Amino acid sequence: MLVGTRVPRGMDWSSPTPNERWRVWWRGIAASPGSYVRAGVSSGFGQLGNTPQQYGQGWDAYAKRYGNSFLTYTLQDSASQALAAAARYEMRYIQCKCTKVLPRIGHALAFNFVTYNQSGKKVLNWPSIVGGYSAGMLSSTYTPGQKWSAGGIRSGNSGLYFGFASSLLQEFTPSSFFKKRGKKTAATAPHAD
Repeated sequence: MLVGTRVPRGMDWSSPTPNERWRVWWRGIAASPGSYVRAGVSSGFGQLGNTPQQYGQGWDAYAKRYGNSFLTYTLQDSASQALAAAARYEMRYIQCKCTKVLPRIGHALAFNFVTYNQSGKKVLNWPSIVGGYSAGMLSSTYTPGQKWSAGGIRSGNSGLYFGFASSLLQEFTPSSFFKKRGKKTAATAPHAD
């Protein structure tokens, strides 16, 4: 739950069903502690750098930054997953079949830019890229003092940074960590953990 939804290396990949897509969206945005941690870390950096300056400092300012970050990441994830569903692209993280550390790190980095299409062929993950940057540009409409272009690029880049961190966690977190959540999850999520 902390790192999202993945297809573990020991499972054969299959294209996600519509129900799996909804579950991945829900778990990735609302049901995952990782979503709240991501917004908290991003807000902390904003607080340290006093950006945007219009929010000022203190707990009220941090709360505004947190709400802004959480909304922006929610829009980015929603846009990316909606585009992936329309294109019938994979939106879960697919663990590397390799076992050595450096290839697994490379795989985690690459999976920010590639994914699988419905046939299981690796393709450019344009839904994630377009969704991240376009929602970032949209966020400039409710973030004080930001231009749509600079704000969109900064927000899109931030999505890539957190995407890489999430991919690393999903790549290296042992499957036994997920299995401890109970049999219900295993029964309802045959392709992902």
